Amino acid sequence: MSYGKPDDRALSTSRFHRLMANADADRAARSAGRKSPFRHLLDRLRPHRQEPGGDPQGNYGTTDDPPR
Repeated sequence: MSYGKPDDRALSTSRFHRLMANADADRAARSAGRKSPFRHLLDRLRPHRQEPGGDPQGNYGTTDDPPR
């Protein structure tokens, strides 16, 4: 059973191939080390990690003793 007119199927097939080509190009760019502008923004907004020799008990916002 087919859905839609043949013209609609041809347009959806060409759109599918165009989207797949874009996805392949983006994947190749990521494997080459290029970051998207969105990923750059996330990296800038994410807090930087502390140095590895920091306080081992430095659990932010948590305490070991219960509230009184």
